[in-house]
Amino acid sequence: MDPSQAAQIKPYAPWLIIAGVFVLFILLRVTRRELRARVDEIGYRLIGSRGLFIWFWMNAPGVIVHELSHALAVLLLWPWGFRLTNVTLFRIRQVQPRGRDSRSMRSGGRQPLQLGEVQYSRAEGRIMTYVGDGLSGTAPLFGGIAMFSFLYWVATGYNIWDFHLQFLRPGWPWWTLLFAPYLILTVTSELWPSRQDWRGARYFVICVIIAAVVIVILLWLFKLLVFNDTTLQAISSITMHIDFALLVLLAIDFVFFLGAELLARAVRR
Repeated sequence: MDPSQAAQIKPYAPWLIIAGVFVLFILLRVTRRELRARVDEIGYRLIGSRGLFIWFWMNAPGVIVHELSHALAVLLLWPWGFRLTNVTLFRIRQVQPRGRDSRSMRSGGRQPLQLGEVQYSRAEGRIMTYVGDGLSGTAPLFGGIAMFSFLYWVATGYNIWDFHLQFLRPGWPWWTLLFAPYLILTVTSELWPSRQDWRGARYFVICVIIAAVVIVILLWLFKLLVFNDTTLQAISSITMHIDFALLVLLAIDFVFFLGAELLARAVRR
């Protein structure tokens, strides 16, 4: 890049890095949706309507992480009256409504079917009821991120939050790349809480957002937080790591999408 152009872009670089998080996240959602469409097409052309379930079974490892994240959160809430009543994996069925004294959480996706489910009971009308629903409902997000970070280390020998020029750490076994990218794909496909999960966690999430906004405003009013160039650089430094993680996921999506597209063209003939 020409030095004069680099000098012109430099003042806007932090904002571009921050905006990159939203752009990359949208691109990731699009590529994952298109990948599923190709997998559904391949399955349908090969074995008919039953082939539409291939995407479910392909994401089985991600379903395990998703549902066990729910279950672990409920177990940690045992002192506040939360009781785990049922954990179901790998049984495709219609979503069933639950009574007032129990809650169910299913794996993410737009489909009206569920592959996994965690059911639990808890007392009604307490503050910890809403806090617990929120923590258990959003648990797959944190569990999925933790598993993604671990699998990236398994695959490359590097921490996902560190920038590096080499693809693999020197001396790291290459064969981990044979399975780790697939596991990363499945875990991140099931990382996002489902609509039912968000519905159960909505009060907790709304309160957390409001509390965070109030805290930031108070810190700014008392001049404990100053929005200046230093703050902007710190935020852009954090978001740069998020950008890198999203780029890794996009690269994995591209490889699997390319393979699925080639296979889809083959079965169309």
